[in-house]
Amino acid sequence: MAPSNASANESANTTGAKTKDKAPAREWTPAMESDLQRILSVGEECISAAELKNLILSKGRGRDGDGDGPDIRLYDGFEPSGRMHIAQGVYKSINVNKCTAEGTNATFCFWVADWFALMNDKMGGDLDKIIVVGQYLIEVWKAAGMDLSHVEFRWASDEITGQAHVYWPLVLDVARRFNVTRIKKCCQIMGRLEGSLTAAQVLYPLMQCSDVFFLKADVCQLGVDQRKVNMLAREYCDASKKKFKPVILSHHMLYGLKKGQEKMSKSDPDSAIFMEDTKEDVERKISNAFCPTKEDAEREKLEQERESESKSESESESLTQLRDKEHDREDAGKESMHLTADDLKNPILDYIQHIIMSPTDATFTCANANNPAGQTYLQFDQVKQDFLDGLITPDQLKRALIDALNQLLQPVRDHFANDETAKGLFEKVQSFKRQSASAAAAENDGPPKVFRLDLVAQNVVPPDSHLVMAPLPTAAPTLQQTADLLAK
Repeated sequence: MAPSNASANESANTTGAKTKDKAPAREWTPAMESDLQRILSVGEECISAAELKNLILSKGRGRDGDGDGPDIRLYDGFEPSGRMHIAQGVYKSINVNKCTAEGTNATFCFWVADWFALMNDKMGGDLDKIIVVGQYLIEVWKAAGMDLSHVEFRWASDEITGQAHVYWPLVLDVARRFNVTRIKKCCQIMGRLEGSLTAAQVLYPLMQCSDVFFLKADVCQLGVDQRKVNMLAREYCDASKKKFKPVILSHHMLYGLKKGQEKMSKSDPDSAIFMEDTKEDVERKISNAFCPTKEDAEREKLEQERESESKSESESESLTQLRDKEHDREDAGKESMHLTADDLKNPILDYIQHIIMSPTDATFTCANANNPAGQTYLQFDQVKQDFLDGLITPDQLKRALIDALNQLLQPVRDHFANDETAKGLFEKVQSFKRQSASAAAAENDGPPKVFRLDLVAQNVVPPDSHLVMAPLPTAAPTLQQTADLLAK
């Protein structure tokens, strides 16, 4: 998918690369152009391609052996939180491999955000469990095909503790340059609503912004859901007079498998394919998944327009504002998960585009009206067009996706069945899940909690008192209020 920003051929006077002031300009080569286009294909948006081009010129291909400085550093952070869905597993592996392909002279740094998971109350706030889950997720990436030769994993707890004298002054400097309102806008990165934030969770965006500079990242390669805090890092560069800003390369967020799900949810097992899912799980989830046709989407749009017109006629302005406010509260930033217009919002097509056909030279085999035995597609656009034209039915599309997903996941299943280290980690993570489920069930099955304020026992009121609920008195009651009160 082409990035939404200006062309990479724009002037590269503003750059994300930390070059030497007097370094001679290098010639832009076809290999560099290939690197640029391959890396850009990772993102739904890049800010900016011109800066990324300059980064490749100053640090990329051909710089690894000339002693002119470090390679291009890309970064992403992840919270070890128990389960890994297919976007975090397979999709992330594909993107990392694109960014660090042989000769690109790039390193991908994963920030294992164990302390951040603790702040976000993951795994019941147990840091030891969080660390085990982090080790498990790394094993998943190994099995999913991520090339680890240009990847490094850095644990937040170790790095921050070991370099506290560097990290915490940086966090404080970020904090003093922004007001609380600006920081709260970033809290969607945790999927949290503003009113439910703890003090630790307000600290979270400040630390994540600081991570970019602490890790010396040239490129922030995270999801669109992290865009606000990544932009905060660029704003910090302006506020602190830093010359070079990090490039923001935001990848697409996959839809949930159910209707109306703007993103996958780890709390809803049927909203996504997870890396430990069995063949039967994949079959069930994809078979039941939302898969609207062109006609379905047009019908849905028409119904929404009619509903909107009906509400605008019947609702008062105050009720409309109240409803919109409630929608915003429930949405918690989900509508901003996607930067490109998509009226269809078909999760089956989404998986085919971004999981199955995302790798270079990938193909997709699916039965259609012209070839019931199966046609091999080389381009996603042709798959989508045949589906929209009715040549591929929803059932045919789902069947082909089930087969393709199981083929992708089989090496992961084999790894965790045959590798003793991986098997042990998986069993521990599964036990954590069972413990969490048992604790939740015990809490739900127990007697309901009753909260009672005994004002008599506290000598606040005398015995046999009565509680009367009444409106607050006013110094200037209206005649109508007086009449209504007398009528009662």
